[in-house]
Amino acid sequence: GADAATGASQDRPRQVLRHDAAAVIKLVPVRVLDEDGRPVRGLRKEDFVLTDNGELMTITEFEVHESGETRIAAEDEDAVEPAEARPWSRPEPRRKIFFVLDMQGSMLTGNKEAKNTVLEFVENQLQPGDEAGVLTFGGLTGLVLRQYLTSDQDKIKKAIRRSLELGGGTAGTTGGRGAAGRGGDAEGSSTVLSDADFPFSSGIHADWFDDWGAYWQAKADRSRADFNTSMEELAVAMRYIEGSKSVVYFSTRSPGRNASRLFAEANTTIYAVNTNVTPDKGGGAYASRQRKMKVMQGEALKGFAEASGGHYFADVKEAKTIAREVELLSGNFYVLGYYISPSWDGRLHKIEVEVGRPGLRVLAQKEYRDPKPFAELSDLEKQLHLYDVALSDKPASRDVLELPVKVLFGSAMAEANTAVLMKLGVDEKIGVPPGRTEIFTLVFDKDHKIVLAERGEMDSAPYDRKAIYPYLLARLRPGDYEVRVLARGMETGQSAASRVAVTVPAPDDASRMSLSSPLLMVPGEKAEFVRMARPSKRKKEPMSIIRFYPFLPEKAVPLLDDLPPGIDKLWALIPVGCGDGQPDEPELDVKLARADGAEVRIDWGLIDKKPADPGRDFYLIGISLAGLEAGAYRLEFTLTDTNSGATAAATATFKK
Repeated sequence: GADAATGASQDRPRQVLRHDAAAVIKLVPVRVLDEDGRPVRGLRKEDFVLTDNGELMTITEFEVHESGETRIAAEDEDAVEPAEARPWSRPEPRRKIFFVLDMQGSMLTGNKEAKNTVLEFVENQLQPGDEAGVLTFGGLTGLVLRQYLTSDQDKIKKAIRRSLELGGGTAGTTGGRGAAGRGGDAEGSSTVLSDADFPFSSGIHADWFDDWGAYWQAKADRSRADFNTSMEELAVAMRYIEGSKSVVYFSTRSPGRNASRLFAEANTTIYAVNTNVTPDKGGGAYASRQRKMKVMQGEALKGFAEASGGHYFADVKEAKTIAREVELLSGNFYVLGYYISPSWDGRLHKIEVEVGRPGLRVLAQKEYRDPKPFAELSDLEKQLHLYDVALSDKPASRDVLELPVKVLFGSAMAEANTAVLMKLGVDEKIGVPPGRTEIFTLVFDKDHKIVLAERGEMDSAPYDRKAIYPYLLARLRPGDYEVRVLARGMETGQSAASRVAVTVPAPDDASRMSLSSPLLMVPGEKAEFVRMARPSKRKKEPMSIIRFYPFLPEKAVPLLDDLPPGIDKLWALIPVGCGDGQPDEPELDVKLARADGAEVRIDWGLIDKKPADPGRDFYLIGISLAGLEAGAYRLEFTLTDTNSGATAAATATFKK
């Protein structure tokens, strides 16, 4: 399916991506505990001493984050002002909390109690601005990301409930590899996931969107000892996540000393919860052995938690107590900021933070590296960047541009009812640079489960300084969805992304007249469409945009973002379901309205009408926009049956 040449020029100003050698602020979250392991408040900027590679740094930024009851340093009880009187105090915790459930290393009942504890925390202790994520470890699945960092409580709760229902489960997928080609398909793999399950381990990064059978077999072959390796990889990953980080860990086993060290070095606090639910009394010899085992498990888990300055909880059934204590212990910290000049060479920096008061324990990030070019990042770092841009509600990556996208419904095809159409600028300044480019499309249902995940790879070099139009055709059930799209240069990491909420309509009644999604187009070179196609084993015509929207105008490109300057007309291509028993020509009407509903007078006309298959026509409508003022607009298309008076309507929006 090549669909031909270049796209319209992109005149809209956008952020230019480049490495900036100017000084930036390095922020270091710091937790200070007393001898009992409780948070200490009342400290000021002057109480902290920070060195970077042995050099004393001037602390220019200072924040205090407080939550719940805290321990005031004894000598300062009278000197501490109320939080509301301190302009430098920030009561919002703004934490990043990962709930990690070891399904393989927990009792079944313990897993259910772990779910209750997480739900208790999310419902009653998660504070405004907090973000949480959910991971599980299973014997066959390994370490799996169920939900990336989000402040949406509903997403978190559904992820944890789903994880427990599946028993740590697995996702079924189908996939394969497609062919590459200029102006045709994006080369790559395709996957359909039954759940929001992302293998987290760097060792299986290549299997992300690959054949499920090979992935399943590879995971099944991994030994139980791989649990430690997976947790160590998670600890290393935490180094690349900014801010105050905590892991609430549910298991009966500790991942070992090396993982403890790595989490501590990543400034990630561990709160370990023992999921052994053996009663304290009774139960006979087996229960007695289990109680002894629980004591040994507790000692290991306690050491794992306390090595990072965290806390151990022996009884997973104490959901309210655990949630309250984790909120208190993780919600009180300081943030120190100082200026650095990144060298862009990945140089290692050692950080030391001290407090000039006796008897206090300081927990802070021990090291970091200067940024380095994307091509030099490890697979794990690239994977984290992808998670951040594609999945996070608040991406930490600052250089992510907008990727214009429209989701369209209805077609002349039986195989697809939904088209996800993107506009990607191939330009190192305003889009992704020319070269190897990967494109992702993720579709989430109303329960935040991934129902469709596609990845394609292509060489965009032939389209330098032009626009291309990647698209994905799919059949989705009627309902509410969120569609996320991402394009990333594989050598530079430069990214463009977008997300849009959509509702897939129910199928049209074949006996009634209907209108499907209008495709708006503007004058330009013939559009270069790139198909994100799932390869088919059957020898049949592949799904393409020219089957979804036949009769596309030759000298036109889709209008997915702002109306280009100087353009005073557009076309609308609309699929029309003719319905049964309607001998007369329906009456067409087109109206234009501002965002506030005020109608704007326009000139329009029906340019052409062509049948696509029995019962479906395509209307091409020309619309004049001469003299149109800047703003947001909505086009309203209406067909009226002159016999019965029945109507069908569709809308499309654009901005000038």
